Amino acid sequence: MLNPGQVLCDRYLLQRKLGQTAGRRTWLALDQAIQPPVPVIIKFLAFVDQVNWDLLKLFEREANILQQLHHPAIPQYRDYFSIDDRVLWFGLVQEYIPGQSLSELIQQGKRFSL
Repeated sequence: MLNPGQVLCDRYLLQRKLGQTAGRRTWLALDQAIQPPVPVIIKFLAFVDQVNWDLLKLFEREANILQQLHHPAIPQYRDYFSIDDRVLWFGLVQEYIPGQSLSELIQQGKRFSL
């Protein structure tokens, strides 16, 4: 369903998938509504067969809470949207903060103490 180069909501140009778990995907995208375009993160929640209302409520709650938070250590909320009424995909857009994931650091041999 999602592919690099795809534009969502006439605004978000998908760049690359950053992660995936059951029913969730995280993508790096460019917000083309801002000039010059700025990188953003889009977290997707997808329901293929059946809607899990509890998961959807939690996802919407996360979006509502992030919209109210303003702290330099928390990526800023930007947008929330749904796509594809047949499959039901929901997207939560946040500010992109460049860096490496914990899994990338561990793969590079990084060790952490308690």
